Amino acid sequence: MTKEEALKAFAYLGAVWFGNSKQHFAFSAYNRLNGWNKLADKWKEEAEEEWDEAEEVLNRLVELGCKPADLQEAMKTIEFPFYDDPKQQIESDYNAEAIKELSLLAEAFNDDKVTKKLIEKWIEGEQAHMAWEAQYLGYINKIGYENFLIAMM
Repeated sequence: MTKEEALKAFAYLGAVWFGNSKQHFAFSAYNRLNGWNKLADKWKEEAEEEWDEAEEVLNRLVELGCKPADLQEAMKTIEFPFYDDPKQQIESDYNAEAIKELSLLAEAFNDDKVTKKLIEKWIEGEQAHMAWEAQYLGYINKIGYENFLIAMM
């Protein structure tokens, strides 16, 4: 991956996190409205973390010389689905490829220790994110969907 490709992928990552943050805030609000407060709290926590990560990406891109106009393409290329069903919310968000993609991006920044360290921190966060999603999907399989929703109240 060239340096230009790596910066473009890094900008795309920031756009993904901004989009995921908005999506997860919406999931949180919807779940809270339906009384699934534990799930709403989890989505809100994820949304806030992703917003912070998106800010870190954009701040680092500016430090690397990117201008706001350079980020425009990444910001307009991603659409995020919004689901009413909590199980669909979790299933759609569970992305086993994310860690692999982040690891490849980290390698592209081997000569930039600051950026690489940020990406490695985000890999740990993504692992934790996927762990709770896997745990919740496991609960659904084990106790049934209706019982899961009751447990989320």
